[in-house]
Amino acid sequence: MNNSRRAFLQKMSVALPMVSMPLASWGDSPRFLRPLTQLKNSTVSYQFKKSSDRTWIGPDFWAVPMEDWQLRQGRLEFTGTKKSARLHILSQVLGADKGNFNMKATLGLLSDDKGKGSVGFAIGIQDETDPQSVKAACYYGQGLSAGVTLEGKIFIGTQEATLPANFDFKHFTLNLNTLSEAGNTLMTLTAMDRHKLKAELTSTDQGLTSGLVALENNIRSKDQSTFWWSDVEVGGDKVETVPQNKFGPILWSMYTLSDGLLKLSAQMAPVGSADSQEVILELFKRGQWVSVGTENMNSLSYVATFRLPFVEQIDIPYRLRYKFEKQEYSYSGTIRKQPDTQKLIFGGLTCQNWLGYPYRPLVENLERSNPDMLFFSGDQIYEENGGYSIKRQPEDKAILSYLGKWFMFGWAFGNIMRDRPTVCTPDDHDVFQGNLWGEGGAHISFAEWEKVRDAHGGFVQTTAMVNVVNQTQCAHLPDPIQKDSLPSGITTWFTALTYGRVSFAIVSDRLFKSGPEQIRKGEGRIDHIREPLPIGTLESDELEYLGSQQIAFLSDWVTQWKDADMKVLLSQTLFASVGTHHGPSKEYLTGDLDSGGWPKKQKDAVLRLIRKANVFHINGDQHVPFLVQYSIDEPRDGGWTYCTPAISTGYPRWGQPDSVNMPYTQRPAHNLPNTGCYRDVFGNDNFVYAVGNPEDDFRGEKNRYKAAQKKASGYGLITFDTQARTIKMEALRFLADLAKESEENTYPGWPHTISQFDNDGRRALGYLPQLELKHANQVVQIIDEANGEVVSAIRILGKMYRPPIYAYGSYRVLIGEGETLRTISGLKLTTDPKEIRSL
Repeated sequence: MNNSRRAFLQKMSVALPMVSMPLASWGDSPRFLRPLTQLKNSTVSYQFKKSSDRTWIGPDFWAVPMEDWQLRQGRLEFTGTKKSARLHILSQVLGADKGNFNMKATLGLLSDDKGKGSVGFAIGIQDETDPQSVKAACYYGQGLSAGVTLEGKIFIGTQEATLPANFDFKHFTLNLNTLSEAGNTLMTLTAMDRHKLKAELTSTDQGLTSGLVALENNIRSKDQSTFWWSDVEVGGDKVETVPQNKFGPILWSMYTLSDGLLKLSAQMAPVGSADSQEVILELFKRGQWVSVGTENMNSLSYVATFRLPFVEQIDIPYRLRYKFEKQEYSYSGTIRKQPDTQKLIFGGLTCQNWLGYPYRPLVENLERSNPDMLFFSGDQIYEENGGYSIKRQPEDKAILSYLGKWFMFGWAFGNIMRDRPTVCTPDDHDVFQGNLWGEGGAHISFAEWEKVRDAHGGFVQTTAMVNVVNQTQCAHLPDPIQKDSLPSGITTWFTALTYGRVSFAIVSDRLFKSGPEQIRKGEGRIDHIREPLPIGTLESDELEYLGSQQIAFLSDWVTQWKDADMKVLLSQTLFASVGTHHGPSKEYLTGDLDSGGWPKKQKDAVLRLIRKANVFHINGDQHVPFLVQYSIDEPRDGGWTYCTPAISTGYPRWGQPDSVNMPYTQRPAHNLPNTGCYRDVFGNDNFVYAVGNPEDDFRGEKNRYKAAQKKASGYGLITFDTQARTIKMEALRFLADLAKESEENTYPGWPHTISQFDNDGRRALGYLPQLELKHANQVVQIIDEANGEVVSAIRILGKMYRPPIYAYGSYRVLIGEGETLRTISGLKLTTDPKEIRSL
């Protein structure tokens, strides 16, 4: 790593006022940063004797796995089983220059596993794909290990020697000294127990060691003895002190702004019960910081949630403050003013498998795109993220296991979330399930789940753990529509948000959905349909889709147009089954019950409902970008949906119906393969306008970022023009070069622009008399007088509107809102195209 590349680029979206501020725990450093001041030949000592008992070690450290490290009774303990589990020291980095380095610690045996185990230091930790990223180093970095084994060896890398007989592993010291010069690094490791028994090993390594340093357990094998640590020292003139690398105790923040209400969550590190629980929120107004609230963090999720009125029409800087171990920490961001032009730029992101972590090319492109708001539609974590397995039980360990992986998400995207509204919704992997049919919050026991895994309905994790997921990801959303918890105690978060004159309904398409065992018996992956089936085989009137609570919410939402010109539904997955091939072996499936295309009858009811308000649908989950127009009763009579690319694809999927000879109609004018109207096993006619399939040769790609590109990773941009009433959709690749315009930056078929009014594809039977309104852009509702059903409810464009109808009858028309609402009754289909009603 070249020193000249360590320029510190402070990424601030607004210029904060010049006031005295304590050191900010930004947590946004994308590289090994060059220090503001370099301390040569100095020693940094870490003492734990006065620290409270807690999981999180401190802002200078990052543990992998997080839940396996803890401070307890004044010392550091490791209690896990992962091979090469490390506690990285973030703020002390080995530079690439020649010089000396020393690392020393006192440690001892915590639990003896049959006399097997290895412990020591790791130095020069860097990631091959992204060698300048601190975050990448923590999870993918390779370094040189030096330490001892309980089998009586002292080692540096592969070189080893024998420890003295009867060496006391209950309490000893390790001291590593290195000297880098003339293109080589000379290393000496000394081990000495409390009885002065001593061993020393010297080794020479080619190259000048640089990168992170860490404490390391289970160096040579997993599932072995564990150790405690104290009195860790790092020093030497190769050490660069980089305070910007610190992470915590305020990790990041998320907020939403809607209908004059600000909701903001402070995502805190897992501090101890004896540490302060209070977080302060301040706004910068009239030249000074003003405290607007103090909240306690939740004892399980470590989230402090702020809720306050907010009507400002300018950018307002904010900061969170927290006192930890007698030091003040702050974290700053900006509450953006709502867009005052007619365009709202919306970033759509989903599915963050760690294979592309920390997604630096994508994150930097997202910052360049500078969307007005963000939507993370689900799978912010995967069970294997971080390179270690989840812990399902006991409950406290499961919660910490989730948090350790959740913090990876915040570390990657926190810097861009801090200064724009963010909608974040959990999906199945977030609650440790590969598939989830929530069945209204019902639980399935671990014993039952082990038999079938994720092929049956219900939550396997405890209510408290699921609620931690809900709180960490959704506490900052507008207040939930359903205040009461479900019978199982699981909380809900479906809600509405209006921003930039776009009204968003935010729903869970997993929480209430029925499990596949209700219509399909058998063992194993009963959700994967491998054979052709007659249409209707997989249907039942007893099945749930979004659930009655969310249907009632949407029924009201489609008619509410306050401060909105356009409407958008946000959910986790698209309401169609358009993926044809699944998994590493690229297996062809005729259908997938883990999709929004099933159950068709209940799904169609939702599509009919949102079609009334010309609702556009944004989602993710599928690992393949799709642009689809729904069909309900006939081809293309529904609205449009955009399933955005995965941030980083793990499990691959393809949408390649042409490869299995599926018939199609209505291929778009661009004539791309695998596009047009295809009928799935559930009976849906899905009009696929565009699909971004992965390449088939990704398996041999060693560079993680290039592999992510080949696996169709990226993000979506949607521009809502509330004046022209258009929706422009873009799909950007993981490695897009936004400095130049190139077809290589995007997926085939994108960008594509539709009208807001294309989200109702019904063919009208006829029209009511044309309405001539006194004021432009009013809300117009058409109601069937025979049954009281809302036929359509939209904010029209302009002053003239010819209401379409789809059945003979008598209709009531509601025009305007609130006190301006006017009603016309008894309108019927007219055959006179010149008939006008002036109002």
